Amino acid sequence: MTRAGGLLLLMALAVSGCGGRDSTAVPAPSLTPALTRIAVVDLDALVRAHRSWPEVDAIAKKLTAVEAALAAPPAIPPILQREVQARLRAQSRRLEREFQAEIAALKKRQTERIVLYAARVRVEQQAALAKLRAQVDAELQRVIAERVQAVREELRRYELQVFDEYRFSIANLRLKADVVGVATEEEQRLLIEELDRVLQERDAKVRARAEVLDAVVVDFRRAREAEANATLARARVAAEALTKRLILAKEREIQAETTRIGKAREAEFRRRLSAFRRRLTGIEESQMGTAQRRFVEGLRQREQQLLAQRQALTEQRLRLEDTILADVKIEVAGIAAARGLDVVLTRLIARVSGEDITQEVLARLKR
Repeated sequence: MTRAGGLLLLMALAVSGCGGRDSTAVPAPSLTPALTRIAVVDLDALVRAHRSWPEVDAIAKKLTAVEAALAAPPAIPPILQREVQARLRAQSRRLEREFQAEIAALKKRQTERIVLYAARVRVEQQAALAKLRAQVDAELQRVIAERVQAVREELRRYELQVFDEYRFSIANLRLKADVVGVATEEEQRLLIEELDRVLQERDAKVRARAEVLDAVVVDFRRAREAEANATLARARVAAEALTKRLILAKEREIQAETTRIGKAREAEFRRRLSAFRRRLTGIEESQMGTAQRRFVEGLRQREQQLLAQRQALTEQRLRLEDTILADVKIEVAGIAAARGLDVVLTRLIARVSGEDITQEVLARLKR
């Protein structure tokens, strides 16, 4: 439907004012922003489900037939057929070459746009990943440093505890060796060996605890590094998926644009060829006899009739489209008022999330 797109915004504005509110009332100021209730409808589905759509479709087919008739006038009488056709073929070939050259240049430009866009998206995603990697690394180092510091403090407390446990035994042995004294060298040797044994036992306890805490730090580091690597891996996968989606969406957008421009160029090509045909017919008109002049007049009358027919069909189609859109807007406004919706947008102009009320509108239209 050609005029649907031009009325989408009007529908959104119209529905947003149909919530039963007084349009002249001034709302009281609020300290908190009101939550806007948004819904969406599939306008294309609603229009095609309307009872008048078959009439619009039939008119569109008639318009296509009229356009085809305008683009393909009746054959020129045999008298000048050969010369006119030769000149037309030459002009058609020249215009066709120009058309193909324009289309080739357009496709090349669009391909370059896609390549540049893809490169930019990849650079942006790589920059985002690099930023995330730096943040993850910084957080990893911070967490590990805090854990190492906590382990060191725990080891220090344990060391002080062990030293305190052995302080009395060690002090007693040293006191006996330095103050009380020993009677024999054998007794002195045994005393020194006992002191060494107690010191080694104390130090062994501290070392054993240190080894356990070292293992705890190693395990903690490995676990946090695994978590960081998993986070980065998920981010890479998400970035790759996002890059593909963005590039694919851009390719579709550019393809649609290329198709639209190509159709416009083709229409211009046919218009220029038709204009050349008419000009050629006018040039040759002075050389034609009565039959040829009647043919030219017939062409003009035929063209006028076709143009009038096209105008009438176009106006009829526009009236039907206006009726369809008016019915759709009435049903949408009714549902919006009943549900307290603030805005109803169409899928063609909005990429926001909202409640889809298409089926409810369809149900109302079929009543």
